[in-house]
Formats: sequence, structure tokens, C-alpha cells
Amino acid sequence: MTSKERVRSVIQHRQPDRVAIDFYARHEVVEKLRQRLNLKPEERLEEPLGVDLRGVGPVFLRETAPLCYADPTVRVTEDGIYCDIWGVGFKPNQTTCGFYMDLALSPLRHVESIKELDRHPWPSNDLWDYSTIADQARANAEHWVWGHSRGIFEISWFLRGFQEFMMDLACDPDLACAIMDHVQAYLMERTQRILDAGRGLVDMIEYNDDVGGQEGLLIAPDTWRRFLKPRMAAFIRMCKGYGVAVRYHSCGGIRPIIPDLIEIGLDVLNPVQSLAAGMEPEGLKRDFGAYLTFNGGIDTQELLPHASTQEVREFTRRLIDVVGRDGGLILAPSHVFQDDVPIENIIAVYETALGQVLR
Repeated sequence: MTSKERVRSVIQHRQPDRVAIDFYARHEVVEKLRQRLNLKPEERLEEPLGVDLRGVGPVFLRETAPLCYADPTVRVTEDGIYCDIWGVGFKPNQTTCGFYMDLALSPLRHVESIKELDRHPWPSNDLWDYSTIADQARANAEHWVWGHSRGIFEISWFLRGFQEFMMDLACDPDLACAIMDHVQAYLMERTQRILDAGRGLVDMIEYNDDVGGQEGLLIAPDTWRRFLKPRMAAFIRMCKGYGVAVRYHSCGGIRPIIPDLIEIGLDVLNPVQSLAAGMEPEGLKRDFGAYLTFNGGIDTQELLPHASTQEVREFTRRLIDVVGRDGGLILAPSHVFQDDVPIENIIAVYETALGQVLR
């Protein structure tokens, strides 16, 4: 099978020639893996790891700072806050597990009325050049090609502040909805432009929006169903109109809303944070495996940082055999590989998946 055929087979719940493989890691880990595998500068890490997916996307047209969170940094304040296209600010944070950007500024924190939102400098989709997306896809024609979108919930509470946005949902839902609708309009148009520019060569869109924590949802299931579900459903309908699959990324324990995600047409759930409440992969396969493909599942919290390579191989093999039975699994970590994971444990995951030694 080609990588494209393999992932399509998995999503259609048919047994592939081998498990489909994905990869995501912190920059520090990528560099260590490249050294471990003796890769030349022009060689892609995805090739020896057998990664079946390739991302494509538009090119940002303005000058940016080198550090960012998810969207480009377009302004750096005098006190070192990196502000993105939404006006949301972040500060660099070097931790023992890698380098991160932490939320530091929510520009709508003090807004008191919907009318005030009109004064906020909302980003334009004209900030991006979409013209190379089809060429990017053609260059990866044998792989499963996907485009990326951020999500409504995260951007909205980043803009407003978490506590303020939660209070809005409860006490001033019109304001919360006005913020979300501004964000939704941008995300929908950007994704539509990606798909138009892709000319039928994009296979999947990822919708990235964390709504879960270690112990469960960050908001009540009924609140999610009232405010986020219909907006996410509209996004999925738009994508399905182009004939593409949809992958949803949310960390944490989101099991209570998985039936809702299936109802609105989700194809792939990522990253399957296996130690979060209700997210044990074998149970998810048992209860929802007829409807969803699971993308992730290799525990990055306890297993990968602390287990022996043999234990990692055994866990990976069991995940492939159980969750990957009759398709339905794109193997990957339960979040990005971080710098506390021994490189040999990462190698063990991919050697087990490929059935061969990586040199």
C-alpha cells in the first residue's frame, strides 16, 4: 500500500498492510532523533520512521518574530510579550521537558459589551498566501495530506481570559457567542480557502481545540453541546462538502462528548491521552471503534518517560493488535514526544510499528 491507501483503509475500518503511522515531537526531540538516525540536512525524519501523513498549509505574508504559540507572532512588546495575529500574547518558558510559550495577555479581558468587540483588530485571511497548497500536496501525492485549523474554544478564551470566558458562557452568553462567531468566521474562511487552493488534493482537515483536562472536560457536557457542538458541526459540514475527512485534536478526558462527535460526522480522534479520565484506548475501541479512527494512544505521561524499551515495545504491540484490529488506528504518541522521553523509547515505538530495526 502507499501511505495514502494505508490511511484511507484505516479510516474506512479495513485492515491495512501495516498500522498507519504518525509523528509529532518537540523541536529538541526532532534534533536528537535526526542525530540518532544519522540523517543528512536534506533528509526528512518522517521517511525512516515510516510516517504516512504530511501536512500542508498557507504561507504567512508578513514579517514575523521567530517565537510563536500557534499563530504567527506579529508584534513583540517592550516587556517581551509575543503577540499573535489575534492580539493574544505569550511569554517564552524553558522547562525541563522543553521550550514552550505560555499565555500572558488576553486583549479582550476587560471588554464589557458586544459593541466593544468591533474595535478589536480581528485578523484577516488575506494575511496568508494559499497559492502553493496544491503544489505542496502534489509533492506528497503518495501520502495522506492534511491541512490544519485551530478551534473556536481555545482562541476565544485566550482572547477573553479563561475565567472571564467561563463566566460569559454562564452569565453573558450573547457576549461569549459574539466572540466565538468572530473566531468561527475567520477559521471557516481560512479552511475553505485551503480546500479551494488544494484543488481536491487535500485528504483531511484537522480541527484543533482542547476542551479536556486530566480529570475530564473543562466545561460541562451540556455547555459544550449548547455552544460548541453546533459551531463544530458547521465546520465539519463545510469540510465534508469538499469530500475530506476531519480529524479533531483535543487533549484530556473528553469521553462524555465522543458520541456527539460521532453524531456530527467526525472521522479521526487525536491524540487519545490514554491516562486521562475515560480515555483508555482499549475501552474507546470497544465502545466507539466502529465509528471512529483513533490517532495516538502511546502514553507520554508515564510509559514513554519511565518505562524500559521492552515495556514500550510490548505496549505498542498491544495497542496495534487491539485498537488497530480491522483498521481504526493511526499510531502516534498521546501528545507530542517531549524532551523527557529517552530517544531509544521513541525508536522502540517505530521499530515495533514497522517490524524492522532503524539504523
